[in-house]
Amino acid sequence: MKMCVTGHRPNKLYGYDLTDDRWIALKEDFKQILIENKCDEAITGMALGVDTIFAYAVLELKEDGHDIKLHCAVPCRNFSGKWNIYDRVKYRNIISLADTVKLVSDEEYKPYLMQKRNEYMVDHSDKVIAVWDGSKSGTKNCIDYAKKVGKDIIFVQP
Repeated sequence: MKMCVTGHRPNKLYGYDLTDDRWIALKEDFKQILIENKCDEAITGMALGVDTIFAYAVLELKEDGHDIKLHCAVPCRNFSGKWNIYDRVKYRNIISLADTVKLVSDEEYKPYLMQKRNEYMVDHSDKVIAVWDGSKSGTKNCIDYAKKVGKDIIFVQP
């Protein structure tokens, strides 16, 4: 079972401190969902927030001996280039531990490439995990695409 995640950035959820109890609870929710669905490959879009905490959940499962692979779908070149140094270090660490790193577009950052990345993730997954507050957003666009192509979606309330 291949699963991907879509969800909001830190400014729409629990802030940039991923040690916040709410982020930790979400990570535990992800781990439970991945185990219950017998996920053997998990795809993250590598954005700050939900994507990062999802990657951490997968890496912790791997560390605990679960047979699961981390697949990083990087939307474009220099994706993390404007992030602060702390977030860039986290990003590079996740990439270094991934089983698969896919550069979805060889272009430099452009907003529409985030949707291309989302489509790649959905197309390569059996199910989509969505952390969504109901607002218009890139997350909603990803959910709409997943529905359009008939993917099962597991909604997680933020």
